[in-house]
Order: sequence, then C-alpha cells, then structure tokens
Amino acid sequence: MIPAFEEKTYICSEFYSLFDMQEEFDPQSGELDDLVDRFDEMIRHNKMYFFDVEEFEDIIDFYLERHNSKRAQAAIDHALRQHPSSSAFLLRKAQYFADNNKLSRSLEILQKLEILEPHNPDVYLTKGAVYSKLKKINQAVEAYHKAIEYSDEKDDIYTRIAFEYEELNDYDKAIKYLNKALEYNPENQAVLYELSFCYELAGREDESVDFFLSFLDKYPYSDIAWFNLGIAYSNLGLYEKAIDAYEFVVAITPDFSSAYFNKANALANLEKYEEAIEMYNESLQYEEPDAYTYLYIGECYEKLDNPAKAFENYRLSSKLNPDLPDAWMGMGSVHDKNGHEVAAVKFYMKALELDGENTENWLAIGDAYYRYDRMEEAKAAFRKAMETDPMHPDVWLDYSAMYAEEEAYGEAIDIIIQGIEKQPVNAELYYRLSGYLLKKGKTKEALHNFEIALQLSYEGFQMLFEYYPELAQNAELLNLIELYKPLS
Repeated sequence: MIPAFEEKTYICSEFYSLFDMQEEFDPQSGELDDLVDRFDEMIRHNKMYFFDVEEFEDIIDFYLERHNSKRAQAAIDHALRQHPSSSAFLLRKAQYFADNNKLSRSLEILQKLEILEPHNPDVYLTKGAVYSKLKKINQAVEAYHKAIEYSDEKDDIYTRIAFEYEELNDYDKAIKYLNKALEYNPENQAVLYELSFCYELAGREDESVDFFLSFLDKYPYSDIAWFNLGIAYSNLGLYEKAIDAYEFVVAITPDFSSAYFNKANALANLEKYEEAIEMYNESLQYEEPDAYTYLYIGECYEKLDNPAKAFENYRLSSKLNPDLPDAWMGMGSVHDKNGHEVAAVKFYMKALELDGENTENWLAIGDAYYRYDRMEEAKAAFRKAMETDPMHPDVWLDYSAMYAEEEAYGEAIDIIIQGIEKQPVNAELYYRLSGYLLKKGKTKEALHNFEIALQLSYEGFQMLFEYYPELAQNAELLNLIELYKPLS
C-alpha cells in the first residue's frame, strides 16, 4: 500500500546562479543598507549622486541577487555613465541580460570582455552559465575549462562541469569531475552528496561504497561521508552495514536528524518495526515534524497489527501534508483491514483525487472493490492501472487473478496474453498463463508456455506452484522442470 521506506538524501544538482561568482557581502550590514537606500533615493528624486566602483558593484550585486531587474538595470546604467572605463560593469550587464534570458545580448558583451580581460575567470563562468541555459553543453564545458585556468576556486568550477554532464545523463563523466573537485577541496560537502547521487543514478552502488570507504580512510570524521556510505549500503540492500554507518554519523554529529531517519528506514526494511519507530521518533527530536516520518511510523504500526496507532500516524501525516496521497491510502488501508468498507473507499478516493496516475493505488483499490463484491468498479480500477503503467507486472497478474478466482479462465487468459504482448520476457506472466490454460483444460498450450517460462527464468516455476499448489504434483510439469534443469 505504502511505498518502500526511502532514505532522505541531499541532492544539490541545481545550476549555480549566474551571480554566485561575485564576491560575497553581508546583505544585512548597515553599510550596504545605507548604500542601497542612498541609490534608491537618487532614483526616486531623479538626482545624481556619486558612487565609486566598489560601491556600484555592491549595489548592482544586491539587486541581481534579489532578481530586481528594474533596479539592477538602473544601477548598471548609472555605473557605466560614471565609470565608462570599468569593465566590471560590462560583466554585470552581461549577467543582467543572462538573468533576463537575453542570452544573445549577454554573449555579445562577453565576447568583448574576453578581449578586454582575457584572464578574468568570471567572464568564462558567466559565459558557461549562458551556454548552459542555451543547452549548449559542450560550449558550456569549454568555457568552464577556460575559467579553471585563471581561478583559484577550481572545485566550484569542476562541480559546474559535472552538472553539465548530469544534464546529458553522462554520470560517469560527472563522477570524474566531482572527484576532481574533491581533490581541490575535500571538505566540500555538496560534492560528496552529489557524488552519492551520481553513483546511484549510474548504477555503480558497489563503487560508491568503495569510494566512501576510501574517503573515510583519509577523513574518518566526515559525517557526510558516513551518511552517504549508509545510503550506498541501503541501495545494495545491506541494511545492517547501513545502520552501522548511520551510527557513526550520529556519533560525530548527534543532531544529524536524517541519519536517524535513514537508520529507521534500514531497521524497517529488516522488519525491526519497533526499533524503527523508536528511531523515527528520535529523528523528530532534531527536526520539524515531517509528513513522511509519520507516514512511515504509521506503516510500521500497520505491520505490527496496531491499527489504532497506524491510523493516528497516517492522520498526523495527512495534517502536515494534506496533498500526500500515501497518507490517505494508509488511512484507507486501516479501515479496509477493519472491514469498514465505506470509510476505506472514502479515503482511497481522496488519495486518487491527489494522484490519479499511481498504479499501485489503483491496484490496491481494485483489489478492495473485488473483495467488496463491487465487480464493475474493480474492473474499472484494474483497467485504469493498465492504462497508467502497462509495464507494471502486477497489473496483469492481479487483474487476471480476479477472473481466475471466479473460474472465468477465458477472460483471465485474454488479460495475461495482453500482458505478455507488453512484457514479452516476463517469465511470471508465462507461468501464470500456463496455470490458467491447465485450469481451462488446454494442456498442450499450457506446457508450451511453461517451457517458454522455464527458458526465461528456470527458478521461477515456484511462482506458479505458490499460486496453484496442486500443480506441484503435475507429472508433465515436473518432467519439463527436470528436462530444463541447469547442468550446474
């Protein structure tokens, strides 16, 4: 009913602002406030005050950071009038144009600035950001490489290059450049999170474990590295090792709430639900109440056959996030198990209002309608599940099973055949089809499909016997199982 317990992660793969490259200043400082107020007064009263180059830079950056385009443009224009020889304001103008999606005009200025200031990394950083907006990834990467030649903040630029390759789904290259970033700044926590993310998307979880173990050999007190090692172990289903990693996190940083949350998920995946609940509650000591925390606590209580506590936590989850369909599905599930048909349907339908494309929910509701003997509604729910995700194997298995349980094997066979057309290498569908065919008395066809299934997944024949235990005594099936038995 509820999705598998999922880790909290921190993914920072967002493009840098075009203006992050500017020198940082304190926007709350009284000096800056006075400076901005003085400039605003000049604009309001149409006066002319003098500002030096650094003052104008701070004023312009103040407005650019806040995406106040009108004031930023005014400040740039006044700065260029008072200091026409300062190329710094041309750069700000290029950034202003880029921020307002006037990208060709931005590039025109940047081409001039390359000649005026060929060693200024901010010119190439801005150019790279503009090309990134234009989805010209190769040109963006080229500009960033040029910036590296003249910048001391190489980890920042290598990270930008990694983001470009992420846009291309080239996670191997992204990993390469994130590693380069760490060589220059091993304390860059954002890079560690991004590496974890990229290793996962690249399907290189084993390498992710190796990387973080190696990193921790050099930096054993990096809570972020331990945290991401825990995520890597969880992705591999190594929950005991994940728990050990998360325990190192909280030993280093006792208020690291997400480590408690992820440890709870690992415990839940090990079916240690009482310990998981305790750890979810521990995470709430260090962070604001979270809808997913209460959702997962509710699921743990549901697994422990404590419907009252399950419903209470699902309700808390829905209060924190009324748009979370899983919370409503959870409340519906509790009512369903307690035999409260009307209430269960009410909550299920609320979940569907919020997310009408969730295949798992349609399957759960279809199953509920079938048990309530509301056959037409059950069929409609299963058909909707087929429409939302025809590649979901349970769609065809569950829908056909509804007919098979009514001994309407012809309809069950038709549905499974539709599933095989969508998923021609799904062995379970062939096994189920062979079972239906045997029940229908079509032995030859059944054995043919059983042979196909054995070739696709030999061990899978147990799935058929779990569904129809009596077929485990069928001599013809047993002969085929022996015939296709692997030599090893």
